[in-house]
Amino acid sequence: MKIGIFTDSWVPNLNGVVVSIINEIQSLKKNHEFVVFAPKLRKSVPFRIEDVPIYELPSVPFPPYPGYNVAFPSVGLSRVLRKEKFDLIHCHSPFSLGYFATLTARKFYDIPLLNTYHTHLVEYSAHLVGGIYADKITALLEQAVWLYIRWFYKHSDVVVTPSKTLQHDLLAHGVKPPVYSLPNMISKVFLTNTKDTNEDIDLQNKIREKYGIKPSTNIIIYCGRVSYEKKLEVMLEAYKSIQDSFLDSFLLIVGDGPHLQTYQNMAIELNLKNCAFTGFISHTKLPAIYRMANFMVTPSDTETQGLTVLEAMSQSLPVIGVSGGGVVDYIFHKRNGLLSPPGEAQAFAESMKTLLEEPDTLKSYSIAAKKTATQFSSKGYTSLLEKAFRLAVQLHTK
Repeated sequence: MKIGIFTDSWVPNLNGVVVSIINEIQSLKKNHEFVVFAPKLRKSVPFRIEDVPIYELPSVPFPPYPGYNVAFPSVGLSRVLRKEKFDLIHCHSPFSLGYFATLTARKFYDIPLLNTYHTHLVEYSAHLVGGIYADKITALLEQAVWLYIRWFYKHSDVVVTPSKTLQHDLLAHGVKPPVYSLPNMISKVFLTNTKDTNEDIDLQNKIREKYGIKPSTNIIIYCGRVSYEKKLEVMLEAYKSIQDSFLDSFLLIVGDGPHLQTYQNMAIELNLKNCAFTGFISHTKLPAIYRMANFMVTPSDTETQGLTVLEAMSQSLPVIGVSGGGVVDYIFHKRNGLLSPPGEAQAFAESMKTLLEEPDTLKSYSIAAKKTATQFSSKGYTSLLEKAFRLAVQLHTK
């Protein structure tokens, strides 16, 4: 099957959408042909996947969300589409290139269309408009955003989501095409590299030296995009309330994003003593970074799946999250981690205290976390995704 991938997120951004697309192609390209259409970013570095054409289309920056661009069709794109003759289009965005993917599938060439709903648009739209105060305007935007979601996805033959929570949400709000849950797989580097190499140890030592982290320190790690929708203020306020009681702890925040400076300033204002922001770290180096830590924290309640949660679990880290968004499908309270109510810093802090004070509990959750992550290897993912491909073709033919 020849498959056209359309996405508004692409390298050098390495968010969950981009990682899932790369994993999809790498896992299935032996049996299928792929062609990628993505925005060209001014700061992008050449990125190639062997035997996979990648068409980077003209784009302009999207000011409300730095790091993202709005792409638009180039003059020669219609010629490319006629030449490629796709059997299926897999769309990974409800925005500009997603809209063009829909036109291509529905109006121009009559091609089966599979859509993956990666992003909780209601929550993310509120953050684009309201920033850190998004919760106060979510209700105002909700009806309009759901109206758009229903309109956009009604053109699909099949819609897939990375979590059951999102699947139920789409169905409950009247999305008409068949909607299925299809969790994204973990990159192979997290399932094959489980011991520290000399290179890994050197990297860990450099980080410890740079931020003054002692070998005996209990490291609490956050890994992900540094942006308002991740609710990092909850995590920072929670750590503020416990830091004086746990002087041998350290909060390590790994990742880059449009609001990195904002949260760095917040950490200074809160007088966080043992806390550091590393900025971007290569995806292939993250397993070694996770293995430095005792457990992971993620205060976001907007995750559609939360790949970093599963990545951390693959390295035997329990995860503290909140009871909102897709992470509730994978963080099982008091089994492989802990859940607290969204937005409640004090409850989040109590979860941190539990894992810092109770080593036996931490060990028990670590074992369970590892078992949870092993379910998300490529074998099950590729089988389910190919079923979704076939179903989209069957329904389109009917």
